[in-house]
Amino acid sequence: MAASAADMGGVRRRDALALLLLAASCQAAEPSRPIPAEPPRAEPAAQPRDFDAWWDRQREKEAADRFWNGPREQRRALTRDQVERWERQREVRRGWAPYPF
Repeated sequence: MAASAADMGGVRRRDALALLLLAASCQAAEPSRPIPAEPPRAEPAAQPRDFDAWWDRQREKEAADRFWNGPREQRRALTRDQVERWERQREVRRGWAPYPF
């Protein structure tokens, strides 16, 4: 025996009402969260010290990078021919058709 359209509408309304009541009860059960306090600010004299320490660490990392990879200027001083050749090799590896000229 199939349910009539009127019965289905009542089921939908009951489901929607149950969903609304469930959402309202969940919201009521959830305790309100306190607003977190703003983190304490660093004293003004410490800010330049922190900034200098940050730059020192950057220089340290650059020195380590130069040690392992050579100087930045040397790594990037490529001729146009070298760049084009490397790009062509990459395109061939990826299976891209060569440029028409």
